[in-house]
Amino acid sequence: MLQAYPTDVNFVYKQFPLPATMHPNALPASKAAVAAGKQGKFWEMHDIMFKNNRELTYDKLKEYAGQIGLDVARWEKDYNSPDIQSQIDKEKSEGAAADVQGTPTFFVAGKRVANRSLDGFKQMIDDALKGKG
Repeated sequence: MLQAYPTDVNFVYKQFPLPATMHPNALPASKAAVAAGKQGKFWEMHDIMFKNNRELTYDKLKEYAGQIGLDVARWEKDYNSPDIQSQIDKEKSEGAAADVQGTPTFFVAGKRVANRSLDGFKQMIDDALKGKG
């Protein structure tokens, strides 16, 4: 979508870690990505975690931080910072207010995307650009 609409679409990614009973590593993964973002490497951490989604223990997350070139001591400090947790809590509250119940959930112009095909996204974007949504 970003390539198809280079000046009209922004991609905004929000944290919405599932409860620990459903996904015990969701919150640690969110914290790892947000902490990596403090050093400008959110997407690198995101990508390495998705490639290794069955290995998301703290020790593995710390290892990934080193693999993507982060200052690991700084990453650890940020990971454990109350600011990181506050950001995640805020984003999760925003998602709950928008009735997000699972991940991934997509919105175009504030409306939930039901048809997540390429054509479905394009239709919603085109409607929003024409003032229909």
